[in-house]
Amino acid sequence: MNEKSAFNPNELEEKLYVEPKGVLDQLNLPAGVVKFIRKNKRILQITGILMVIVVVTGSLYNSYRIKRAEDSASSLSISMEATGANKVKALQQVVTDYSGTASALWASTELGHMAMKDGDYKKAGGYYAEVREQISQSNPMFGLLTFGIAQAEEADKNYTSASASYSSLKEIDGYKDEGFMGMARVFEAQGEQQKALAVYEEYMGSFLGEEKNERLTRMIQEKITRLRVEK
Repeated sequence: MNEKSAFNPNELEEKLYVEPKGVLDQLNLPAGVVKFIRKNKRILQITGILMVIVVVTGSLYNSYRIKRAEDSASSLSISMEATGANKVKALQQVVTDYSGTASALWASTELGHMAMKDGDYKKAGGYYAEVREQISQSNPMFGLLTFGIAQAEEADKNYTSASASYSSLKEIDGYKDEGFMGMARVFEAQGEQQKALAVYEEYMGSFLGEEKNERLTRMIQEKITRLRVEK
């Protein structure tokens, strides 16, 4: 008899067989999405690998940056404890080894302060200007460095540059007094009494609407009176 048995093992196996589903099918994704992924499988794999590389590289760089900042801060602290030529050498090493870090900027600034004390005003101004070029105007150090540059130029009798630096200092929050007083002082040093008088008068006028410092106001008024007499 050719009649098929209901208990035929081969037939039973065929009935029970279910085609295995892939991971994409098990995720219940829309058919269009599954088709797209399968069609672009190679590109998506490469993209995934690149993303992993970017994440890992970013993490490693961040760890390196943090360690470098910590090492530079430690080196700066040790350098500041040195004295004389050893201190200069140590600070210069911080600038060289950790260029671009906050510690390197502070090391250069300290070298500028030391040059000012030694009377090397050009070198001091150079250090201050170099650091200022690496920071934004919103950085709290910007005004301090501009003031340092102006003082170095004034001490070096480079009055034209000093006057320009003090003039820019007037526009920086917290340095208005230093800007006006520095400009007037430079003009007086040059014998430009009329210009100095104009600066003092402008300075006095800037007090309108502000709480006045009586001692400072009296001092400026005395300078204005003196310069008017000398005209």
